[in-house]
Amino acid sequence: MKRKLAFLALLLFLGAGSLKSQDIPPPNPGLYINIVSGYSIEFVFDEIDEYINGIMNAGQQTFIRIGAIYDWKLQFKADQMIFTGTNDPAHQMELNNVGVVVNSIGTNQDDGSNITNNAKTVPVALESSDVTLLTKGYLTNKGYGIENSFTMNWEMGTRNGNMNQTRMLDQMLAADSYTLNIILTLSVY
Repeated sequence: MKRKLAFLALLLFLGAGSLKSQDIPPPNPGLYINIVSGYSIEFVFDEIDEYINGIMNAGQQTFIRIGAIYDWKLQFKADQMIFTGTNDPAHQMELNNVGVVVNSIGTNQDDGSNITNNAKTVPVALESSDVTLLTKGYLTNKGYGIENSFTMNWEMGTRNGNMNQTRMLDQMLAADSYTLNIILTLSVY
C-alpha cells in the first residue's frame, strides 16, 4: 500500500515569512543573523521507507551567518504547540518529529572552545519553547560571517537524538499538509 503524505514541515522565511529571526533586545546593532538560504523546507513522504525510517540528508538545509560584537547564543522554537493540518485543523502531528543538526563551517570552532554546539552530532527536536542550539564555549564566539557560518540540516521522522521515537507509519497521521513557523532567537550570552 503506497500512500502519499505531504508534510510542509517547515516554511522558513526571513521577516514576513515563516522563519523568524530576532535579536534580543531588538533592535541590537551588535547582533545580527543572516538567513542566506533555505527559507522553505518541505518533506514529502511518498515511499514506505520514508514512513519507517524518516527523511534526512535530502537537501533540507538552512544556511545562516551570525554577526556579533558580543558573545551570543542561538535558540530555536516553533510558534505553536503542535503541527496542525492545513486542509483539516483537526489533523495534528507532534513537533518532535522534526529535528535539526547544526554544522559549523566558520572559523570559530564548535568543539567547546569558541562555540558549544548542542546539535553537532545528533538532531535536537523541535519544541514550542526555546531550545539552545549554539552558545559560547570557554573562549569568545564573537565574529562575523566567516567566523560564525552554519548549515542547519533538517530531518523528519528519523527517531534520532531526542526526536519522537515512534515511527511516522505508527503515528496514524492523516494525509494533510502540516506547516508552522520556526523562530530563531539570537541573544547576548
